[in-house]
Amino acid sequence: MRSASSQDPALVFEPLGPGHASSLFPVLGDVRVWEHLPGSDGATEDHMRAGYARRAAGPGRAGERWINHAVRLPGGPYLGRVEATAHTGEGWAEIAYVFGLAHRGRGYARAAVRWLIGQLEVDEVWACTTPANVRSRRLLEALGFRQEPPTRPLASWDPGDLTYRWDRHR
Repeated sequence: MRSASSQDPALVFEPLGPGHASSLFPVLGDVRVWEHLPGSDGATEDHMRAGYARRAAGPGRAGERWINHAVRLPGGPYLGRVEATAHTGEGWAEIAYVFGLAHRGRGYARAAVRWLIGQLEVDEVWACTTPANVRSRRLLEALGFRQEPPTRPLASWDPGDLTYRWDRHR
């Protein structure tokens, strides 16, 4: 699968699975990647592989759809990953994204999140970030997200987080 906009960098999106751990661990295994995020994908490649296997298995709750993709350049390195939990019956989703340090500031995350939103069959999308994560806040605002108090039960929300909402019809 390719990027959503002709103005975005060309990216390849692969359904995330345990086999991606060996490619993504060198990119996302650095603790600095997780500076603004609680936890991480894993302290070891094996831990990451187990987490990706759980994601690939899908949700355990009815009415949820999980979308998890590894992101890479065509013929090139892996950059990071994007994910969403879509509550299709309720018309909303929550997204998250994480990219390696070497791949930040080049428009890859923005292009990947734009693509991810295009895959969702909902009109309302939410994202959470810490106030200190200026890069993430700018990315969300550039894509039309607006900072709002949460009106949905956001799984990634932690006390002190900022919440952003995107509406397809706004």
